Amino acid sequence: MDRQTKKQKCQSEQAHPRYGFNCLPQEIVLDIVSRLPITSLVQFKFACKSFYNLLHDSELVNLHLSRVVKNDPSIIFHADYPLRNQLYFLEFSDHGREEEVVRKISTPFANSVPEFKVVGSCHGLLCICHSLFSNELYVCNPFTRNYKELPKSVEFEVQKVVLGFGFHPITKEYKVIKIINYVNMYNLVSWRYRRYRPPYFGKSDVQVFSLGSNRWRSVGEVVYRFDPSSQGVMLNGKMHWLTQFGKYNGRRDRLIVSFDLAEEVFAEVPKIDYGVNPRIKKFHLAVVGDCLAVALTLPHQRGGGIEIWVMKEYNVKESWVKEYIIGAYTPTPNSVTQHLQPLAKVLCLLKNGEILLEYKGGNLVSYDPKNGIFRSLKFQGIPNLFQTCAHTGCLNWIDIPPAN
Repeated sequence: MDRQTKKQKCQSEQAHPRYGFNCLPQEIVLDIVSRLPITSLVQFKFACKSFYNLLHDSELVNLHLSRVVKNDPSIIFHADYPLRNQLYFLEFSDHGREEEVVRKISTPFANSVPEFKVVGSCHGLLCICHSLFSNELYVCNPFTRNYKELPKSVEFEVQKVVLGFGFHPITKEYKVIKIINYVNMYNLVSWRYRRYRPPYFGKSDVQVFSLGSNRWRSVGEVVYRFDPSSQGVMLNGKMHWLTQFGKYNGRRDRLIVSFDLAEEVFAEVPKIDYGVNPRIKKFHLAVVGDCLAVALTLPHQRGGGIEIWVMKEYNVKESWVKEYIIGAYTPTPNSVTQHLQPLAKVLCLLKNGEILLEYKGGNLVSYDPKNGIFRSLKFQGIPNLFQTCAHTGCLNWIDIPPAN
């Protein structure tokens, strides 16, 4: 082969890259590579330019995502001690292997954000917020280290902020929602100096940021007061929150309120009373088996433990059923949590039918509802104190739009 022929062949390969698998059709290459775990895939980008281009192929991104959502999720650990600025992960589908370890995640913006909290996880992307300043927000893929710093919005000294992060399957948009309640300064002064009553958070503002844009949009006010300790959950293209106990539609209660990411409107999700006092009851939202669920922490008088109510058919009040009753469990104590009530958070339903739970402080536990057996999950490298979230580890690049 002469020099000119070699040059033409090289130019042809550059124009029509085969990603290094020269003897295989592209569809077979994509099928093989899409079956690899995210930790193996991200190493490809350092191999050569062809592999780098392959990892940014939108067809591979969507094919890989369609496969990993069928598996058990990865678990993201957010360490609580000594600072809240370190993430770890575990590929939970391999949790049966004793040699499996929890690995650190390097966040590229760690120097700019000394402490942060995780707002939510969606399709491989994490939304992260500064622990003190709610206008410092980032969206990142913790495995590819691709990230976007969101522009800052106006922030006042006295306000309550509730955040959400999600994706709508029809519009194919990722959105960050910021619900701001501003304090009534007159009531604040009355409360501080006259000890009259707590400050009333009056005017509200709902702001939305789409990842494809570069600005926040105000979409109006909201009449609900959301519980800032209740993390929103994403389901059916809608973000869901619990409200604070208050008077709504002439009745004092706690509600489940959704925000449609396409229409950008709020709506109440029908619920039942669950047989508890909503004013004092501790409960939180979760997604269990692709259904909206409410997890109730039972009092000691009722034996402790958790009840999980599941809405089998979305938005149908009559479809609420008490799906799981989990008995009391005493997690392994440590120096920080030994005097605290063992509050539990439902993370997800695993493919083997077990329920994955996080007990406050630093305990990851699986529960087998068939046999009523708890199993404490310990892994090498797990932080002593942590909060967790279920996460889909995939090749989701912030600057690549999802396929139609």
